[in-house]
Amino acid sequence: MIRNHFKTAWRNLMKHKTFSFINVAGLTIGLTSFLLVSLYIFDELTFDRFFTHSNNIYRIVESSTSPEGKANQVAYVGYPVSESAVAQFPEIQKVARFSYWGRVNMASPDNVRVIYGDFMTASAAFLQVFDFPLLQGNPATALNAPHTVVVTETGARKLFGTTDVLGKTIRANRVDSLPYLITGVLKDLPVNTQFSFDYVFSEATLVGGDKGKKAQANWNANEFVSFVLLDNKAHPQAVEAKLNQLVAANRQADNKSGLHLTLQPLKNIHFYSDNIEGNLGKTGSLAYMYVFSIIALFVLLIACINYINLTTARFTNRAKEIGVRKVTGASRYNLAGQFMAEALLVTLVGLTLALVLVKACLPAFNTFTEKQLALDSSTDHRIWIGVIGAAITAALLSGVYPAFFQSRLRPVLLLKSKLPAAKGSIPLRRGLVVFQFALSIIMIIATMVVYQQMKYVSTKDMGFNKTQLLVVDINSRKIGRSSAVIKNEFARLPQVQAVSVSSRVPGEWKSLPKIKVRNEHTAVTEGNDMYYLGVDESFLTTYQIKLLQGRNFREGKGDSLSVIINETAARELGITTPGEQLLDIPTVNFGEAPEEVRLQVKVVGIVKDFNFQSLHTPLAPMVLGFTTNPIHGPDYFTARIAAGNMEATMAKMNAIFRSIDPEHLFEYHFLDKQWELFYREDRIRETIFLLAAVLAILIACLGLFGLATYAAEQRVKEIGIRKVLGASSQGIVAMLSKDFLQLVLIAALIAFPVAWLAMERWLQDFAYRIHLSWWTFLLAGLIAMLIALVTVSMKAVKAAVANPVKSLRAE
Repeated sequence: MIRNHFKTAWRNLMKHKTFSFINVAGLTIGLTSFLLVSLYIFDELTFDRFFTHSNNIYRIVESSTSPEGKANQVAYVGYPVSESAVAQFPEIQKVARFSYWGRVNMASPDNVRVIYGDFMTASAAFLQVFDFPLLQGNPATALNAPHTVVVTETGARKLFGTTDVLGKTIRANRVDSLPYLITGVLKDLPVNTQFSFDYVFSEATLVGGDKGKKAQANWNANEFVSFVLLDNKAHPQAVEAKLNQLVAANRQADNKSGLHLTLQPLKNIHFYSDNIEGNLGKTGSLAYMYVFSIIALFVLLIACINYINLTTARFTNRAKEIGVRKVTGASRYNLAGQFMAEALLVTLVGLTLALVLVKACLPAFNTFTEKQLALDSSTDHRIWIGVIGAAITAALLSGVYPAFFQSRLRPVLLLKSKLPAAKGSIPLRRGLVVFQFALSIIMIIATMVVYQQMKYVSTKDMGFNKTQLLVVDINSRKIGRSSAVIKNEFARLPQVQAVSVSSRVPGEWKSLPKIKVRNEHTAVTEGNDMYYLGVDESFLTTYQIKLLQGRNFREGKGDSLSVIINETAARELGITTPGEQLLDIPTVNFGEAPEEVRLQVKVVGIVKDFNFQSLHTPLAPMVLGFTTNPIHGPDYFTARIAAGNMEATMAKMNAIFRSIDPEHLFEYHFLDKQWELFYREDRIRETIFLLAAVLAILIACLGLFGLATYAAEQRVKEIGIRKVLGASSQGIVAMLSKDFLQLVLIAALIAFPVAWLAMERWLQDFAYRIHLSWWTFLLAGLIAMLIALVTVSMKAVKAAVANPVKSLRAE
């Protein structure tokens, strides 16, 4: 029986090729987009879930509240917090600490291969808590000894050209000149983990030095990302309470106010860390996972709606077939099985084509999303279960209504062509068309709004000019000590218009230091949190930042205790004119600064506010200190370079670097390109909305074309009579198109408020944003109307220009 069902279903597909093509094409596109988005979502939802003990791993997060009521969360805590906890609390089985100490010059022993890499350290138990696949070495001992390092496959190839490097050494100029023994080779890290490194050095390397000894005793510092592995029977809340008691007993009295430690589950870090400073990798958005899930389901649902619409529309053509089957003994369940077999066959064909398309699209999709998605024998079995589930769901959505509604009709009515059910199917088809186009219009509006917002952030005045700025890293002490000499040499190059040295740059991808600032002339006893930037006298000129009041820094060492503040800082501190005194207290230690710095500084100038972070973040108070300050030393050169002959200019700059430090690699980037990275995720979402809108419109138009084709076939004699009686072709086209355009108009009216609410909520993520305009919605509606009109007219025009004699003569 099942074999006969599928044989009959195949014959029906071949007999009505146009409708079969529309159904198969719609389901293929729907399933392809659904599978691609599902792979992306699955990868995001399984972030860091592949570790054996992932359910029992927690990150220690420090939360604090300033006297002004500002909440702050950081993912770094002091060394003794986790070390004392594992020693005193039996619920904690192991502790893994991870920390970033800047970029260093790394080289193979023969100095043939030299690179810059991140100097990341990890505690001895790191590879036991996080069981990354280790190709060579022992995870229990690989990071135990000082001057040892574990490398990834990629890291090994960078320095040695091979992965067979166990027992070899590398040089990394961070602590001392001693070589580091390679004690392990890791398989390259997956993309869906917060960790991203090619080299991880043993924490014991630093602990033995003076700075390490200070860190071991410093309960107030924030230097180590610390993870605890709890026993299966442990209660995280109880351990959390013990941690807070431990810290309260050991922290200094002035560092306890508003402080609280929490244990954040590893599985929550990716989606619930937006407000936490010090994340190791980029965070995800759970809200966007919901949005992408809905989009994928909508596109698939639109394809299923096509099937239902075309099946119900063509029902009158199959009425006698169903009647004959019933008269000859077919039961309702036999007929339902036949309809379901047809839906399943169309879905299977669509799924097969979708799998081929997914396989072909994955390389480009991975490049676009920066993922490593795959759909093959190595793919997680849950994904394959999802693929089968999606196909079955699509078949059920497509076939259930025709199977169980149309199969219940009485054979007498079917054979006499008296179909009361057909009357009810018309509102159903109309409702489904409205639903299809409402979804499509929502996606069109979303695409347009995201595009406008991305254009706005690209063109908004940032308070400085970011074009033609070349930022060069200072990754060597020799370069840092000779920064004044290098700056002067850069300035002599004909293409270089201005040069500056600074501790950080606008658009900084590293952490921006914060300090406590108090106006001595006020009664406020606690300082305000403000960002700090160490700059030279050329910074304002190089970045073209406007000085509103006072003066700029002066060359030399005379301005070590002078600062310039932005407008926001001036307002918060109640300063209207430069010349007042401030008390600066850095909350953390930067660079080579002492453990604690308290400075009496003078405000010599006020600059116009400039955005030094993405437009997701509101403007914050900023303090600019001179480069000779004791808080934070120089880390970058910034050169404004005239357009043209850029490669020759950079070659000369590289030569200047190498004359100071022959081993120094010239590492640079253009600032405007760096700013684009802030909005990379937004642009990915923009593209996804655009593709979803295109696919939704395409599938909806396929269905509309099918319905228009059927409508023209059903009204062929009516059209012939109208033409004989003098109706024009334009009038007939208008008649056939009017009903469909009315449905699109209704869809637009439904879509507008839904789209407005959704996009208004999305724009709230930006501190600087566009305002929704009425013309955006009107244009989206007109686009949908135009597309629908073109789609319907393709068939309507053909019917209108047909010879009426043929249509009236044929019976």
